[in-house]
Amino acid sequence: MKKNIMAGFILIMVMTLLQLAAVNNCWAAPLEEGSFKVVGYYSGDLFDEPVEKLATDKLTHIIYAFLIPRGDGSLMELEKPEQLRQLVSQAHRDGAEVFIAVGGWSYKNQVLQPVFETVAASAGGRKQLVENICAFVSEYDLDGVELDWEHPHEGSIADYEKLVTELKTALDKQDKEFTAALNGAWSATEGPAVSMLMTDKCLDCFSFINVMAYDMNNEAHSPLWFADTSIDYWLNRGVPAEKIVVGMPLYARPSWIQYRHLVIQDPDFAYTDYASTVPLASHYNGLNTLREKTIIALSKAGGVMLFDVNEDSDDETSVVAMIDGMIKRTAHLTPAEMKGYVSVVLEERELTFGPEEGLGVPFIDENQRTMIPFRKPLEAISAVVGYEPEIQTVTAEKDGIKVRVIIGQNILYVNDQPLTMDTRAIIKEGRTYIPLRQVFEAFGFAVEWHGSSRTAVIKQAV
Repeated sequence: MKKNIMAGFILIMVMTLLQLAAVNNCWAAPLEEGSFKVVGYYSGDLFDEPVEKLATDKLTHIIYAFLIPRGDGSLMELEKPEQLRQLVSQAHRDGAEVFIAVGGWSYKNQVLQPVFETVAASAGGRKQLVENICAFVSEYDLDGVELDWEHPHEGSIADYEKLVTELKTALDKQDKEFTAALNGAWSATEGPAVSMLMTDKCLDCFSFINVMAYDMNNEAHSPLWFADTSIDYWLNRGVPAEKIVVGMPLYARPSWIQYRHLVIQDPDFAYTDYASTVPLASHYNGLNTLREKTIIALSKAGGVMLFDVNEDSDDETSVVAMIDGMIKRTAHLTPAEMKGYVSVVLEERELTFGPEEGLGVPFIDENQRTMIPFRKPLEAISAVVGYEPEIQTVTAEKDGIKVRVIIGQNILYVNDQPLTMDTRAIIKEGRTYIPLRQVFEAFGFAVEWHGSSRTAVIKQAV
């Protein structure tokens, strides 16, 4: 009996340690197939874009913004109620859910934080607000509610928790979902005060959280690392990976120019994160950064969110279309394979490698070096490539530079001058793979590695 008790105790301790290790190392459980969320805010009061232009077939959730509360628990009338009804009809036809966002930062230049504090401070106010929100959800056939109280502080977090738990209970009775807009974090373990104040009881109430990983400052408005640490912070807080949706902005700061308008000014702006617009410069997220954030989210979170989806373009530079393409392109990968997925950006444009092409896909070898299929990337820079099977040697020539790589050796020859590499060219599944960095540097390119998204960025060296 003692032996069984001791064995059980040891098993419990091992399981506990494994759980703690998982959290501390930002480990994320694999997502179920098809569970990745693509959330788009739709600010009906701010834009005049027709609902039919919204790609509801490529979104899983649309959050209609905003439903404005009053201090007595009543709600202001929507300015465009028929727009919401049309949106719900179209979204449900395409299999997407529609939530209503309650609150926001401000309404007609009046900050809404004091309104929330007033209504949540009394049981009567909360009851009135909850009843009105639930009635609104029923009237418009909505699928859920997002609470966008920006932001509770030390003096109001207890009232925030009461409002959250009471609204959660009421929505459960209607079989509706409940989410919240929460802040990002600049560290995996330390966040802003508003994030650190959020209670576990509140977090347990949310179906998922929309993490506002933007608006940090003008020059670093929404950098790649901020999305990464924001996910890690909430993972470390114990939020399951599938409940973390990382927010991505479609506007610039300090100019506030929309992504679609930047693309109209210059299509190349879609592929950069900075534009020298006037009178104010534009710092934003272009397609390449947004793609990297999507890869990070696919690897260890539950989805991505766009604020605001109306600011997207509707051509080949569309962000929604890019996300949809990335999801479809990686749908065949197992969770472990997704964590090893490598992308390549060459001169600001993604160089795609699909299994359907039969040309091979990049991977990271046992030496932690990025290996890429030989032919496609070199032909993309207009190099003439060849293979000498009798001596198992691949060659590439461009602008008077000839590179030779012998399969299985760690020597690279540039115009017959040998250079030692820290890994070897190999043949894998009938395809030749070469070390990315050394070969491209031989042709005068600079290679930058983004470890969080496993993306190689290749540019002509200045």
